[in-house]
Amino acid sequence: MARAGTVGAVTRRVVGTDLGRGAVENSEGLDLSDIDQTSTAEVNANLMKVWSWRGPLYEMYANSLMLDYAPDFAKLHRWGSDFFGRPNLTNVILFSSCNIHSYMMLGWETGILNEFSTLRRNGMPKEQLMELVMFSQLYAGMRGLGHVFRAVGETLPAFGPPPVPLPPFPAGWDVDPGAFKCGLDLSTREMLPADVENLTRWYERTIGYLPRSVTFGLKYHPGFVKVNRAKWEVAIKTLPKQIAPYILLRHHTINGSHDGLREAALLAKAWGVSKELVVQSITCTAMYFTGFEGLYNAMAVVDPLLEDW
Repeated sequence: MARAGTVGAVTRRVVGTDLGRGAVENSEGLDLSDIDQTSTAEVNANLMKVWSWRGPLYEMYANSLMLDYAPDFAKLHRWGSDFFGRPNLTNVILFSSCNIHSYMMLGWETGILNEFSTLRRNGMPKEQLMELVMFSQLYAGMRGLGHVFRAVGETLPAFGPPPVPLPPFPAGWDVDPGAFKCGLDLSTREMLPADVENLTRWYERTIGYLPRSVTFGLKYHPGFVKVNRAKWEVAIKTLPKQIAPYILLRHHTINGSHDGLREAALLAKAWGVSKELVVQSITCTAMYFTGFEGLYNAMAVVDPLLEDW
């Protein structure tokens, strides 16, 4: 028998979500209707479940640490995980897409390998995986690409088609590579007056203002603004455009940028990401990366926007 936890009776019996899903009593082998008691059979069932897809072993050993030494904590972790990933396959795709970005930033190569395995196992082709990588390179730089190569680069050329179709993205998410483009003239490295005008109009039309970050770049190094923006415009081609602000909500919840988080939320709103998914991206990030402290900035800059979503 695994060691019993100590969670109050009120918490113990309230198992479900605030997103319209019914009560969940068993999740991946764990009886979530009884947080205080965890049987050996539950532990074994959970570890067998996470080993069933034969991916990297980290989830097995991470779960083992929780189940062996804090089984009540492990059950509550599984309860929280049900909000953001398994068993909802669309959530799995969104969560893992954000994780590729975060693990490139952190340099966690085991995590990168795991997310490549998860996304491919659930239907994402290699080309779309690499779109996530290139979008994330804008923030993780060459260091991030180095981590990707060490994680999957030697086997990536042998990746065949995924074994199953990709589950549907959320309703209203659409592939629209043209939405990223503002009309830069890439026949010259110079930032032409027309480029400045087109870029300014894109921001004003899409989020309502020209960000101060772009204003600074245009003032002091317009050539950099042009090429960096051009990279941003071509990174996502076959994935839905909404994946970009969804990932950026994760990025700025972690790095604590008020302006960046506001900009990501406004882009998400402009491109039709639902209020619920904006909250999901931010709270998922809090669960796995920042704790409650990651929600301070969301309360400051995203809450006013959600009031009128």
